Amino acid sequence: MKRHIAGLACAAMTVLSVPALASTATAQASDPISALRSQFKTGLGVKTVDTTKVRGIAGNAVIAKRTGVFQFGASGIRASDHTTQLRVKASDLGLNGETTTSEDDQLTKMLTGMTNPERVVRVKNATYVSGGVFGEFLPVGKTWLRFDTTLGATGSLSQLVNVAESSTLKALLGHATVKQAGTYAGKITFGELHKVSPWFRASLGGPLARTTAKISMSWKLYLGADKLAKRLTVSYPAGSKNPVTVDTSYTGWGSKVTVATPPADQVAKLSELEFDGKIEPPFTILNTVRN
Repeated sequence: MKRHIAGLACAAMTVLSVPALASTATAQASDPISALRSQFKTGLGVKTVDTTKVRGIAGNAVIAKRTGVFQFGASGIRASDHTTQLRVKASDLGLNGETTTSEDDQLTKMLTGMTNPERVVRVKNATYVSGGVFGEFLPVGKTWLRFDTTLGATGSLSQLVNVAESSTLKALLGHATVKQAGTYAGKITFGELHKVSPWFRASLGGPLARTTAKISMSWKLYLGADKLAKRLTVSYPAGSKNPVTVDTSYTGWGSKVTVATPPADQVAKLSELEFDGKIEPPFTILNTVRN
């Protein structure tokens, strides 16, 4: 009898261990895209930090830093909340507080806005911008400006590649020429990204010029043991032909994230911006990279 009971116990242990082993094998075999899609649960997200540098005569200079979060839904990114600070001082822009005409005043406001942080909240296909350049021209009582096709004035100066989008991650991996343990690298053009990435399209704020679509971007993606992104670096030539490098870190995958739409009574339309100078209006800043 004891031998019979022992045999049943061993059989039971074998049966119980098979699903566990299968589960472990499945987890270990998980690819980056499957790992990403496993994060698509309402109310969860990931934190990001972008650092943008431009190489010039004096070497690499940091021009912008952006921090924020992506909030997921069942099918992917539902919302995002990022704040960008350009690395520019009032003294660098020649601001001395002296204005003599309305045109001078408008220019001063634009330059002052460049020294202030810009916060960009995007919920589905609507973007809300607070602070920064646009904040200087908002009507009294309004603290946000709504857009539908852009990520604000600083969107094109931060990370254009969003590996929290499964379509973008798939495109990158499809162009990978380096595939090592936890590391992928390759090149992809602006035009190719524009086709697959809603984030890329919103970052540049509109259609690409033909020459811009041909720009080639080098990228390198580092994954953790869970096959989720830990770090992404991209590099590409800017309008001045000086290389732009953006380094992004990803932390807190699966953490609780809440991104709320700003109160409707605090949101202004583009037509409500208080701009009456003769210089180019602030929203033309969006064309910096695109054209």
